[in-house]
Amino acid sequence: MRRTEMKVFGDFDPGVLNGLIFDISYPLYRINHGTVLLSWFCKPPGKTRRSLELGSGSGAISIYLASRYGITASGIEVDGQLHKVSLENARRNGVEDRVSFFNCSVSDFLTSKRETHHDFDIVVSNPPHYLHPGIESPDSRRNTARRISPGLMNEFVRATGALLKNRGAFFFLVHPRDLTKWIRRMEDERLGIHRIRFAHGKSGGQAQLVLIAGRKNSTSEILVEPPIILR
Repeated sequence: MRRTEMKVFGDFDPGVLNGLIFDISYPLYRINHGTVLLSWFCKPPGKTRRSLELGSGSGAISIYLASRYGITASGIEVDGQLHKVSLENARRNGVEDRVSFFNCSVSDFLTSKRETHHDFDIVVSNPPHYLHPGIESPDSRRNTARRISPGLMNEFVRATGALLKNRGAFFFLVHPRDLTKWIRRMEDERLGIHRIRFAHGKSGGQAQLVLIAGRKNSTSEILVEPPIILR
């Protein structure tokens, strides 16, 4: 049985960010399992030149994409302190010439003139995971990082549809409880879902996260891939 499990789950590489240097001096800056999962899952299609990350945090995923695949990466982060950390992280990893981070909301980026050509090859996002109600933290910044409103979810999906080029690829990491809401909204924007993969904290436990990949202007023909066991 153990050999079978290793064959099914052994493709996930928890060391995908090894070799990169990130500021972990404050909890909001730290790399978590979601960051690692999405970095590993986000494999740009051939000829990818430009990526956009919605809610880029401390910049880890964009920095990884620029470092690993040599593409030009952009990230949008509304938190001013995280934006500063992302710029420093890019400098530490020697990719500041290929990575740009913008300190603004997703909706402001959409209407701004910072990007004259909205034709990104891929869009990647690890948005706040809790769309459903729950206990809020007394730390407002932590709430912003963890909870997403229906309106903000709509902004993330709308921006993905608007900023991707035709047939461009997208990669998201969301909470399983809200999966149907994300799928419905994505299909409204003609974002066809091709792959879904659930991540579990332990074997036999409920899924904690779900990875989604697809393409703009494509129909949803979903392949549910084998689950990932985090420990």
